[in-house]
Amino acid sequence: MYYSEMKQAVELLSNEWNLGKKECSAIGNSCAWIYLFTILEESEKIVSYKDGRKLVGFCGYSRNNSKKHLFKKKFYTIVKNKLYKSKNIKDLNALKQYENNYEYLPKELENYFDGEVSILLVDKNYRGKSIGKKLLFEVFDLAKKDNMKNLQILTDESCNFKFYENCGCKKIYEAIVKNQEYSKLGNISSEKAFIYEKTLI
Repeated sequence: MYYSEMKQAVELLSNEWNLGKKECSAIGNSCAWIYLFTILEESEKIVSYKDGRKLVGFCGYSRNNSKKHLFKKKFYTIVKNKLYKSKNIKDLNALKQYENNYEYLPKELENYFDGEVSILLVDKNYRGKSIGKKLLFEVFDLAKKDNMKNLQILTDESCNFKFYENCGCKKIYEAIVKNQEYSKLGNISSEKAFIYEKTLI
């Protein structure tokens, strides 16, 4: 991603999710920048959809134990770690707790997947036009060409999780986690989180 695309991606992320901003009293879009660099750090490939110069959506996948793009990924890691330490993050422990809440992969699935759909996000104003499906299937094709056999998709009730079922993914795990996306689900204490599998062969 070029910097101009990154800025637009951060706006999309900020408009969609809390990302720990409320918990850590972050200034501006700091949490969204951290999340974006986490995605870039993990991803083998990011594909995007644009309307002219406007970034409308993007999707990516990661590969376990990948040896590709190591220099670029290291750079993203360094930038992310600097953002964690910035003055814009008022309570780092609270942000870490927010992030850990979404680490719900059970031990029996730790070595089951070849990789993961690292992100799928489409601008709210462009939904219902099959852009998300187009991006997701492009990522599936890229992962398959990368000799991957299956991908994991972590999602929850704050997302349109049934979309993945309509794209041929199978729900294989369900958990209850603390609700962190108050604006999405209202003032409730917990939400359902899911793991879907997409078989690529």
